[in-house]
Amino acid sequence: MKKNILGKLAIAAFISTMVIGSSAFADTADTTANTEATAVEVTQEAENSIEILKNEKSDYVVYKGTVTDVNDGDDGYISVTISETGLKANLASDAVIMDAADGSIRKSADIEKGMNIMVVLGVNTPMTMSIPPMTSSAVATIINADENVDFSVYNDEFVNAENTLQLNTESDIVVKDINGEDLTVDDIKNNAAVVAYGISTKSIPAQTTPNLVVVIGDEAAVEPEAGESDDEEEVVVDKSPVKLREICENAGYTVKWTSNDEPIEISNGEKTIVVTKDSNKCTITGSEVGINAELSGKVYLDGDTMMAPYDLASYL
Repeated sequence: MKKNILGKLAIAAFISTMVIGSSAFADTADTTANTEATAVEVTQEAENSIEILKNEKSDYVVYKGTVTDVNDGDDGYISVTISETGLKANLASDAVIMDAADGSIRKSADIEKGMNIMVVLGVNTPMTMSIPPMTSSAVATIINADENVDFSVYNDEFVNAENTLQLNTESDIVVKDINGEDLTVDDIKNNAAVVAYGISTKSIPAQTTPNLVVVIGDEAAVEPEAGESDDEEEVVVDKSPVKLREICENAGYTVKWTSNDEPIEISNGEKTIVVTKDSNKCTITGSEVGINAELSGKVYLDGDTMMAPYDLASYL
């Protein structure tokens, strides 16, 4: 199966239009590993929050938050709002829902307000321009995701791509595919996976016995959308670093850069983006909108020019 090549601007459009509170990613129990992680880690400032977990080696994005509304939709779908005005996912009534608490398979009718939920989408999944943005192309859905969560690509030693977490596979663990079918631990190797876990060690990488592993697969596992031609040419994205000031000012933003040790403020009067040299953290605020995310790499200084990862443009 070929790569899903729907519009590369879908995620940018989503981030630009959604209205959410600052999010919080659960602290890893008993671990002090501070190596860069894929998951977004921010301070809790709102009861209803949403997190975006990305990994540059995977063609998937995980949206994690609290169910704030559930409504019956049309044509056998229900609409699930994840963290007030954050994201509305339309799920088929017979959709497979995995329960992170015990690895059981549930139905969309089991989704209730107040549950922690994760929705896995292809990175190019189309979303509406509404508030909240809506989508009906969930790859996988996981409820009761109350524990720590990691989303990454795992190697043959069950270590994630960031070298922050290693899975203990000697004990019996629940491993599922996106359809809720049982897999073996070997299916985790060299695949993207969502891992829900509790206590972990203080080592680097931290070691844990996961409660649930959902293998998302590699990028080829995304099915083509209806009407998409198999011989359609793949869109190539230039992932080279960009000149921070140039790309921001071309998008109508003003860049405030006072010193190398101070945060860099990027603002257009309505939205402010803050990044820091030698960090991949990115904070966006404005008009009660707040999101904390991670860029695909660090902002860094090249001579007299501040450089940024290519995906900074998706937040402008």
